[in-house]
Amino acid sequence: MDYKYSNVLSHIKRSEIRELLKWTRKPGLISFGGGLPDSTLFPLKEISKITDEVLTKKGFVALQYGPTQGEPEMITALCNHMEEFGDIAKPEQVCVVSSSQQGLDLLSMLFLDDNSPIILEMPSYLGAIQVFGRCNANMIGIPMDNEGMDLDHLIKTLDELKNNGEKPRFIYTIPDFQNPSGITMSLERRKKLIKIAQERNIPILEDSPYRELRYVGEVRPSIWSLASGKGVIMLKTFSKILFPGMRIGWIVGDEEVIDKLVVIKQSVDLCTPSFNQYILAEYITQGFMKQTVVKAIECYAPKLNAMLDCMEKYMPEGTKWSKPEGGMFLWLELPNHVDTKDIFMSAIEHNVAYVIGSPFYYNGKGSNTMRLSYSFPSIEQIEIGIKRLAKMLKEII
Repeated sequence: MDYKYSNVLSHIKRSEIRELLKWTRKPGLISFGGGLPDSTLFPLKEISKITDEVLTKKGFVALQYGPTQGEPEMITALCNHMEEFGDIAKPEQVCVVSSSQQGLDLLSMLFLDDNSPIILEMPSYLGAIQVFGRCNANMIGIPMDNEGMDLDHLIKTLDELKNNGEKPRFIYTIPDFQNPSGITMSLERRKKLIKIAQERNIPILEDSPYRELRYVGEVRPSIWSLASGKGVIMLKTFSKILFPGMRIGWIVGDEEVIDKLVVIKQSVDLCTPSFNQYILAEYITQGFMKQTVVKAIECYAPKLNAMLDCMEKYMPEGTKWSKPEGGMFLWLELPNHVDTKDIFMSAIEHNVAYVIGSPFYYNGKGSNTMRLSYSFPSIEQIEIGIKRLAKMLKEII
């Protein structure tokens, strides 16, 4: 059959990371690859009990089609959950989605045309780069330092675009424990970013999958909260703080944006599964979500400390790494002449795996970087794995 494929397909790249991570199934190998939650945190008992309750009390509704924007009980529960962590939103400002990845997809359909300019941090979340690339957006990267996006560089870039008669459709940022770098944007920069965006009338897309997972230091207010929701669209998910299997996330934005997203979502999947929404709404309402976040912090904080200690002990000279205050990821930078893709199989031979850094750059840079996730392996595995990785890097560097 002579299939005629769409132009969209030509903008979608096969994931190098997925191709490489197939090697991580090698027996005895310790992987710092995918950002998987620790499965010992999955609340099987509570979810099982709530599932039975939902089926018994609300089964005929929960198993039916639901409202595109989300089940009212779920939206109320989400607003309550956000308020627990300092973010205020009204029900009409919330749309439930099938994971925040779908949220990115819907927002790309809402805002992006062919070659639309957008601003994002470099490095940035691979899933966002893939979505924006599929739309053939003109991605413009802004470098980061230990306080987040370099806003002087941002201003210079926005001025250059303005001189060319262009304005970005949005500024995309992950201000808390960024994926992949682990960096958290400072309070001062959050305020300055809002000021810049509002003065130039540019929306901010605040991706916030890890915000609840802070292990040290003071909680910084979200960009959504600092801006009182003005000009900010926030993406949230339960994939990292609870579990990814139910694929539940949500978008928070002003009513005009939410209304248009609902129309787009109707053309995509009609509605997010009502059954999943009713289960998670009960889970939040019964107080389990807050307990889950506390348990997650108790689980992940020692793992992060263990990895940071091991990096100090074992990593060779010429390497440097981020020092996250939460989230799931640490970013390792090697000397410029080392390509982490080229040495990946050497790491596999040493029975350790990581995620190469270049896919987190839309322009192919970052070949000397790698992302390490500490959320899934045990503390013992973290020490053994970092020892193996450091030994291999010493041989190469």
